[in-house]
Amino acid sequence: MIAAGWILSWWGPPRIRSILLSVSAVVAVLCLAVGNLTKGEPVSPEDASCSPAFTCMYWHPIYWVEAGLIDFGCCLALLVVTVLVDTVVRLGRRAFAGSPR
Repeated sequence: MIAAGWILSWWGPPRIRSILLSVSAVVAVLCLAVGNLTKGEPVSPEDASCSPAFTCMYWHPIYWVEAGLIDFGCCLALLVVTVLVDTVVRLGRRAFAGSPR
């Protein structure tokens, strides 16, 4: 979802990419915090009043920490790609503007 939003943000102003990556980094930190604060006790469908047709959430901390680390890794990778692409585009525009016509 982060990557899809990031790809779609290229059709908008550059500020959207910065905001999207910042919000995603905050979500990663929140996932890591929830992972460190939860006790890791499984929730049965009877305890959570869930329908047996749906699975109830298993609040094990490793899943939250894993989600936070994956999210943070995606943010970092997309940040590197964004900086590289913006640099290449900026250099290309500068070269095009300086070329004789």
